[in-house]
Amino acid sequence: MSETLSEQHLDKTYNPQTVEAKWSVPHFETLGITNAESAPVLRGEKKPFTILMPPPNITGSLTMGHVLNHTIQDLFIRYYRMMGYESLWLPGTDHAGIATQTRVEKELRKEKKTRYDLGREKFLERVWQWRNEYGDLILKQLRKLGDSADWRRNLFTMDESASKAVTHTFIKLYNDGLIYRGKRIINWCPASQTALSDEEVIMKTQTDKLYFVRYFFKDDPETFITIATVRPETMLADVAVAVNPNDERYKSLIGKIVIEPLTKRELPIIADDYVEMEFGTGALKITPAHDANDYQIGLRHNLPFICAIDKTGKIEQGFGDLSGLDRFAARKKAEEILQAQGNLEKVEDYAHNVGYSERADVVVEPYLSEQWFVKMKPLAEPALKVVEEGQIKFYPERWINTYRHWMTNIQDWCISRQLWWGHRIPAYYAPDGTVAVAATKEEAFAKLKAKNPTIELADIVQDDDVLDTWFSSWLWPLTTLGWDGANSMETDDFKAFYPTTTLVTGPDIIFFWVARMIMAGLYFKKEIPFRNVYFTSIIRDGQGRKMSKSLGNSPNPLDVIEKYGADALRFTTIYLAPLGQDVRMEVTKDQDTPQVEQGRNFATKIWNAARFLLMNRNEIFNGIDDFLSQYATFAIQPSTFNLAERWLFSRLHRALQAYHKAYEQFRVNDLAKLAYDFIWSDYCDWFIEAMKVNLLTAPSAEEKKAILFRAFFAFEESLKMLHPIMPFITEEIWQNLAQRNDGEFLDRTPIAQGDASWSDEQSEQEFELVKKIITEIRSIRAVLGVPPAPIAQVQLKPNANETAELFVRERALLERLARATLHVSADLTKPKHAASAMVEGNELYILLEGLIDFEKEKARLAKEIQKSENYVKQLEAKLANEGFVARAPKEVIDAEKEKLANAKTTLLKLQENLASLS
Repeated sequence: MSETLSEQHLDKTYNPQTVEAKWSVPHFETLGITNAESAPVLRGEKKPFTILMPPPNITGSLTMGHVLNHTIQDLFIRYYRMMGYESLWLPGTDHAGIATQTRVEKELRKEKKTRYDLGREKFLERVWQWRNEYGDLILKQLRKLGDSADWRRNLFTMDESASKAVTHTFIKLYNDGLIYRGKRIINWCPASQTALSDEEVIMKTQTDKLYFVRYFFKDDPETFITIATVRPETMLADVAVAVNPNDERYKSLIGKIVIEPLTKRELPIIADDYVEMEFGTGALKITPAHDANDYQIGLRHNLPFICAIDKTGKIEQGFGDLSGLDRFAARKKAEEILQAQGNLEKVEDYAHNVGYSERADVVVEPYLSEQWFVKMKPLAEPALKVVEEGQIKFYPERWINTYRHWMTNIQDWCISRQLWWGHRIPAYYAPDGTVAVAATKEEAFAKLKAKNPTIELADIVQDDDVLDTWFSSWLWPLTTLGWDGANSMETDDFKAFYPTTTLVTGPDIIFFWVARMIMAGLYFKKEIPFRNVYFTSIIRDGQGRKMSKSLGNSPNPLDVIEKYGADALRFTTIYLAPLGQDVRMEVTKDQDTPQVEQGRNFATKIWNAARFLLMNRNEIFNGIDDFLSQYATFAIQPSTFNLAERWLFSRLHRALQAYHKAYEQFRVNDLAKLAYDFIWSDYCDWFIEAMKVNLLTAPSAEEKKAILFRAFFAFEESLKMLHPIMPFITEEIWQNLAQRNDGEFLDRTPIAQGDASWSDEQSEQEFELVKKIITEIRSIRAVLGVPPAPIAQVQLKPNANETAELFVRERALLERLARATLHVSADLTKPKHAASAMVEGNELYILLEGLIDFEKEKARLAKEIQKSENYVKQLEAKLANEGFVARAPKEVIDAEKEKLANAKTTLLKLQENLASLS
């Protein structure tokens, strides 16, 4: 054995931490393996494949959702890189306006300070300091997971180029009449002190009190009309009572005046079709400044707007005993006042949906405020068209319906946020309120001075608000390729990589992000931003609950990686993620994820298979040069294959065909299953065992080498197939199987296309029959408690001459793997004291004399039969229980039925074996 050969080895025990540190993403970054350039695409040498990384928040840390999303992105990027595409993954992070500002303000509170103590400029310095210290933590974690992005291109949404693009976008849309400023009812977060978009509001079902309140008539104080409300504190801002014009109960009351009980304000009774006659009493209090629907009614009827609740969620001054109270305390106080005055008719429990701030988790307050808006309908119509026409494809397709619903019911987008961290709105005001939208204060001054020559630069002030975080994110396909708003979109990168190929994202941001990127691409680039959108599943625990920190069912992926390895986590997550279905992952009380053990076991299985090949390589060849020189010129010729090899290569090419098809159809979990089934079941469980026999019985050293070459070849192809999913272990093994050239890595090595001409159905059928015979002998031995060592005498009565020839030809394989001596004859009858079985019409007898203690085995089988019968009765009783069948989910019932079928099969086999001993 040469020194060179001895240096190439794999440790006896697979250690994921060692392997993954060796083949880390930073290692490949330094080699340029993960980078992509426009030149090969523009020269026509390569096709492009581009993915946009959904920018994680700089406040975030790795979650199981990230693991699923980024593993899917990475396997697509690696696959197309291996297949010769110029594969570009554009990474970046989001400044996360509300989340980041909240995080820094929390730190300030520890110092007993607020942002106002620092002032805007110093506060922003503090946020940048925090971002520079912690903002890239998530990116380091994603590298640990294996993200092979082009990290040179990493973009932060507050970087100079991205910020310029945001400013340009605002100005263009404003000049085009698509951005305006106006008073509207918006979602207001009293905790974060900012406006929220509809998508930033989480609806929660809760039970509140429904108050039935009497509003007495001005001209007849003894009579009243009753309204129902869950928010009596907003009665302070009532301006009318509305009824449906078709409601016979109230037609005669339209135009009359009632008295609001808390302020004694006079309110007209008006008619409006919006009022639901069936809800409550059919009479609706109208509070235009504190309800979005009332706001529309107020506009239609030219009603006044009164604000009773301020930005902090407290009652405004001027409302007596309720002034200064928190809105919920004011509700309680209003109830007491109404009760004391005799206005409270009754109170009922009422279950309804209430909007909560996604970030602060407080009840959102509908608030009348002056904000900046984008007109969405002109942008939405073309964005809906490109999806419905199939220019952009959704996987699964059902999300088109959700998309269509959003786009056909679209509301104008409130883009202003009352924050300091973010892209400041490029609007400037003169003292008289005149506004100018411009990129700089100087440009705005020139515009304002043209209208008012007396104005000075010092007189104008910039809008205090910043833009919604999504206003920068919707430009992501453009800004990640270098657009800053002023430069051309005809650069080499745009020509090579736009439109991008595939977007992988969660369905929860289909409108937040996906729809808006389509709008921005079409409006600013006049072209779709991507061709495919793959919507990931939701990861749930074993009980079906969405993983979340609050439920304590969301394990830290870094802990999982530390225990099992990134490859194991990546594999298991993909294996459990069928297209369009949620992922179920068991989580223990101590936050462990035992299913990831499957991925770790798989990695160990692959490792041991590789060590077996290397051991045989070292024994058969006289050094690495001897091996490499012969392997390089060895021709894979099916005509020289033995049965196990014909079966394996046929299976390999079937798997490869299905594998490439799965990529085309976005069936990512099929990728994991195909690789797993081929490597674990076909290659390791059966082919390696058959190979051991074939090496032992090989007639010459040259034939042994040929057997090993063919085994190496199939294993290398399977490693390539697995590499996009498990990149670390596959690279380590592949590098050790043979001496690679400098710069030769799996990431740049093509995966073979499956070739239908390699399909060999006859050999597959023959080998499958051999497998079944061996499995049946092993199963009978196990049931009868036969120890592994003794060689059993087995008689086979074939169902045809061709089958007899197969058994004789593969006698060595059958005998060694079943630990038996084999007698094949068409004239056999069942011997006495023999266990029997029928395998595809072939009769199988195992002679038991000398293998077992008959009396002892009879007693054991009798006990097993009794136990098995009891289990069958127990399952039958459970399934006969109407209450259980009515309450249990379908999957639980199906599982119990499967248990019963298996139990009956086991019982039958035990009974047959007991009979064979008689």
